[in-house]
Amino acid sequence: MSATLSRHGPLRTADLSEAHEAVSQIFTAHRLERLDRKAPFQARLDAVTFGAVTVGYLNYGADVQLENQEELEAYHINIPLSGNTESWSGRDSVINDARVAAVFRAGLPGGITWSGKCTQMCVKFRRQELEFELERLLGRPVPDPLRLGVSMDLTTPASQDWLSLLSVLRRDHGQRAGITQQPLVARNLEVLLMQGFLLAHAHTYFTGGAEGCSPAIRSRMVKQATDLLEARPETPFTATELASQVGVSVRALQDGFNKHVGMSPMAYLREVRLRRVHDELIASDPGSVTVTQVAQRWGFSHLGRFSLAYRGKFGVTPSQTLRTS
Repeated sequence: MSATLSRHGPLRTADLSEAHEAVSQIFTAHRLERLDRKAPFQARLDAVTFGAVTVGYLNYGADVQLENQEELEAYHINIPLSGNTESWSGRDSVINDARVAAVFRAGLPGGITWSGKCTQMCVKFRRQELEFELERLLGRPVPDPLRLGVSMDLTTPASQDWLSLLSVLRRDHGQRAGITQQPLVARNLEVLLMQGFLLAHAHTYFTGGAEGCSPAIRSRMVKQATDLLEARPETPFTATELASQVGVSVRALQDGFNKHVGMSPMAYLREVRLRRVHDELIASDPGSVTVTQVAQRWGFSHLGRFSLAYRGKFGVTPSQTLRTS
């Protein structure tokens, strides 16, 4: 079976309604609200569809908010090429930039607070075809729908390979004689993009766990979780929330941490927080901050347990570290 490329745009418009209609038709129906009335609204959209895959480049020129209150019918991945956005899928949210893509799950509502300076590459996979490709990779049926982590680390080797596939389409788009204009090539690229995404991004299923994934995929799940904890250690994560962020079950996350890190996710988070407190106390002026202020800034709410953990790790009390800074 072949896939034929269908171009959308390019669209350049200062009309909010026109931009809203175009994006709704190409990607998904949504509500569009302009947040910044001072910056000139100038939407730019250029997209292409081949088979089950749509890839587009979109910028609004002004701060906007997009919201889909109904369940999404496809899987969406938004990759900032400049600037950043805050996105949410269901009850999970992520701030994404050139290093972290936002992933929107089929079957859940979602939305984006989109900076006017941000241009994104928007990728859409039709739900049925992406789940079929997962079955092909695993060699067995999987429960529906596929559950994905809402943030995708774009710095991993697998993610970089996947982005390279997208760059082929980006370079070739608009060329009348480009190789992707050939139906068989477009079909192969369609499958490669879906399978590449499934192999690059952590995922599991509502009734599963990580047992259906390869050791390499499980390792990437742990890497995504540790990166998240290192980037936002002050966030009051629970094991359930962290597992949801990377798209695995709590049991799978705990098993992965015990195997690859040697401790539980929450123990790892405590270690990160203790290091951050220690580093800040060493660099601080004893006359300008207190131990309590620093500890609370890094997520420690129970000061007694914090002091015991700190002394157990560093051999001195937090106050002694601050006094000798």
